[in-house]
Order: sequence, then structure tokens, then C-alpha cells
Amino acid sequence: MPIRYSTSGKIIAHRFTLEAIEEASELMQGFCLACGAVRDCCEPDARRYECEECGNHLVYGADEILVMDLVRSDP
Repeated sequence: MPIRYSTSGKIIAHRFTLEAIEEASELMQGFCLACGAVRDCCEPDARRYECEECGNHLVYGADEILVMDLVRSDP
């Protein structure tokens, strides 16, 4: 899956629920911002790990996703 960009050139990233972020933090998982896939063995402060699903280097740890404000309020 290719990376999606907005008209301003910014990456259009997936957003995640707070519950998913909390669980990922406990399980040492991260999420791909391009396709939303979960990656195991991911440090909470991970940045730009390779996604095993789409190949993009956009996997971020749970803490980084919180800092980036990519948490959505709907379930």
C-alpha cells in the first residue's frame, strides 16, 4: 500500500483509540501510520520502523503515537 499524502504534502496517518494505544504499550506493539497494521516487538518510543504488511517505514510505538496526537475519541 503506498503512502497517502494530503494536498499540503503531509502524510495522511491512521488514528487510533486510546484503548488500542494503552494495550499496545503494555504488549510492546506499535502501529503503522500508513496502513494501520500492528507490529510486535516495538519499543514505546519507536519511530519509522519498517511495516511488515506494507513495507513503509512508518511504524511508531504507542508513546510516540500519543505525542503525535493521533488518538481519536470514537471507539
